[in-house]
Amino acid sequence: MNPIIDIGGDPVYDSHAHVFTNDEARYPMDTRNAREGEENLRRRIAAEPVTAERLLRWWAESGVTGGSAVQYNTIYKKDNRYLLDMSDTHPGRLPAVVMLDAQDPETPTVLEGMVLRHDIVGLRLFGYPDETGAYPWLDSEAALRTWQVADRHGLTMVVMYAPGVAAPAPLCRIAGLARRFPRLRIALDHFGWPSGGDDRSQLGLVPALVAMREYRNVYYKLTTINFRMFDKAGVDHAAFVRRAVDIMGADHVMWGSDVGNTLETYADMVAQAREAAALLNAKERRLFLHDTACGLFQRGAVPAGERAAS
Repeated sequence: MNPIIDIGGDPVYDSHAHVFTNDEARYPMDTRNAREGEENLRRRIAAEPVTAERLLRWWAESGVTGGSAVQYNTIYKKDNRYLLDMSDTHPGRLPAVVMLDAQDPETPTVLEGMVLRHDIVGLRLFGYPDETGAYPWLDSEAALRTWQVADRHGLTMVVMYAPGVAAPAPLCRIAGLARRFPRLRIALDHFGWPSGGDDRSQLGLVPALVAMREYRNVYYKLTTINFRMFDKAGVDHAAFVRRAVDIMGADHVMWGSDVGNTLETYADMVAQAREAAALLNAKERRLFLHDTACGLFQRGAVPAGERAAS
């Protein structure tokens, strides 16, 4: 285990780290439909793989106490072999958030097996709307059987919907799932896509997201992707975090780097996270930077909001 170097300041837990290797012989890739283009992506994979060992070293150098490793759809789609092998190789250090198709009838059985054999802390679902603009992959009858497995095993359900805009259609379905599974923790990747918007008082928290405040088993990951979107929209990072904490609660908002996908140095991403917490008090900073994510993605941990309610 790599020692954590004391660099001062608040501890940090990374809720959203991607790992991948350039060893394609052992871990085949599926780079179709890559946003950056397949040729550029494969050049990046060959030159700068974000292996588990590199990630753990960056965590130590940046004062990050730990984090969760999230399956990287861009490279591996739903083939979780590298993620699981690295989680097994570094027990307790890389709890895994796997990615599966909730509508595949085999997924409940596959997920059961993964939970029994590996350090699985979450399941990530991703998809686009259908031709009608609906998101049936979230809560179809087949999908609900997968949600039931996650609920039974106390996993965190991580949801990323496309396109990257906060929209009532997917959020209403997620709200319905939150009601149906009140004990199950649901984490919205990239905060459910807040935008700049026309109403500057909202600072990116559009009404569809604000309405989710009602569901206290829903949590929000704020990542470097969001910061880059805020930069384009002229939204101040610290002001957004302050308002998000005021509305959602510091025990429901967390930071994630998106390392392996966002092309910035890890040290810079951690520095941005700390700067974004500048308007929070000491307790809120601890929750946003560390405790909320740790409670959701570290095996055996309990989210701060649930401890307070018990």
